[in-house]
Amino acid sequence: MNIQIEKLCDKYYLSPKDRYEINQIYNLLPDHKKQNLINNFPQLAQKFYEIEEEIRIEREILIWDAIGKIQNVITLVQNEKQY
Repeated sequence: MNIQIEKLCDKYYLSPKDRYEINQIYNLLPDHKKQNLINNFPQLAQKFYEIEEEIRIEREILIWDAIGKIQNVITLVQNEKQY
């Protein structure tokens, strides 16, 4: 990994997954775009954080939805056993 990219990833506490993806992209870029990536790294890191937060929220919504459905099934089964 490029030393500058590595230091920036450390500075912004990016996950190993994000580091890997950035490194893969970085290696494919022409030199002038590599410099742009380094110069705009704070914005890139912010986007990664925003995406991760959206994923976390969606995951939580899906989990609570699944729990609600499971509780409904349990209630239905318990009601059927009573009759």
